[in-house]
Order: sequence, then structure tokens, then C-alpha cells
Amino acid sequence: MTQAARGLAGTVDWRVYFVTDTAMSGGPDRLPAVVEQVVLGGAGVVQIRDKAMPDDAFLALTRACVAAVRRAEQTTGRPVAVVVNDRLDVAEELGLHVHLGQGDADLAEARRRLGRDLLIGLSISDDAELAAELAAPTADVLGLSPIWATPTKTDTAPALGLDGASRIVRETAGRARTVAIGGINPGNAADVIATGVDGICVVSAIATAPDPRAAAAHLVSLWRTA
Repeated sequence: MTQAARGLAGTVDWRVYFVTDTAMSGGPDRLPAVVEQVVLGGAGVVQIRDKAMPDDAFLALTRACVAAVRRAEQTTGRPVAVVVNDRLDVAEELGLHVHLGQGDADLAEARRRLGRDLLIGLSISDDAELAAELAAPTADVLGLSPIWATPTKTDTAPALGLDGASRIVRETAGRARTVAIGGINPGNAADVIATGVDGICVVSAIATAPDPRAAAAHLVSLWRTA
């Protein structure tokens, strides 16, 4: 097993990483518009996630969200990484990065199919999962999950907390990028940033905001003040 091409993960602005929630964003017809506003607000990564949507509908939604990201890129002049949650077939077909949970597709299979020009993310919830990944690294970014309990995902492991996140960041020691997810909002994001992670992942803090663009911009601004 091997990671992506050297330096590829370093080209991504991980600081604000938006994970979509179709229902929270107002449905599949509205989600691409929300994605576009989030990118205009400064998010550097967008992950398309919908566990319940049929494959064909998810593929169409992902295409629409990619188009929205590309429109926003033309305005901002900043590249944005688009990540597919779990569905390796979609990531492979569209040439997108992928994020996998511990129970999703096999990492070796994902790397074989995506090659070394696309990034693989992996959820990490405890020391055992971290040790297994670092013993034979394939993932390029580790999603530390959850930092705190969150209503958007109820099937998670016990919360890592700030101390747990800090420990994993130290133990990873530059061998992969780290992003934190779970219960992060504008009120506690600065504390999470202070753990040393490369980015914060948010769902409801942006998806339910009256102005997703402003919400993303505010989270980006916390990196300058943390």
C-alpha cells in the first residue's frame, strides 16, 4: 500500500472542509448552490456525502456539485478539492478524491483504482485504528472523528475530545494530514484549530446557516486569529 504522489496533499487548503448534508441544505436541487456559496466564502475542501441516496441520483448530485465548485473557482482563482464520501465507483468515474470510513471500501483497493494522483481520506476514532494505518500508510488525510458528539451522525465512536485530537496529531507527526470533525461550530472551532490539525470539518455549522458563504468565511477567519 502507498499514499498519493508526494506533495499532493500539501496542495490542498484543508482549513475549512465542508461535508454536505442534502436534507439540511434544502434538498438535492438546492445543494449545488450552497456548495458554490461555501467555496466563494473560502472553503478549500467540499465532501459530497449522502448515505441514503440511490447511486444514480448521487452521481448526478456529485456532478452538479463539482460544476458548482468549478464556477466558484473561476471567481475566486483558488483551487478546491472535491471529495466523495464512501462511493468509490463515483470517485473513480469522476476522477475525484475519496473519504472512507473504517467499514467502507478497502484502502488497498481504493488506491489501486484511484492511483496516486488522487487523495484518500480515512476516519480515525481511536489509537488502534491510527496504529493500523500508520503501520502501512495508504490514506493521505485522517479524519479525527468525532471530536464531540454530534446530532448529524449518531453511529460514531466515543468522542476524542481536544486532548485526543492533539495526541493523534502528535503521533501522526506529518505522515498524513489531519482534519477534525464532530460537533465543531463557530464557538468552539478555535479550540479545535489549536490542537494542531490541518483542518476543521463542518456540516450543520454551514448547512443550516442563513448565509453559508458568510459562515464559511467566518470559519476561515478563525485560522488567522487562533
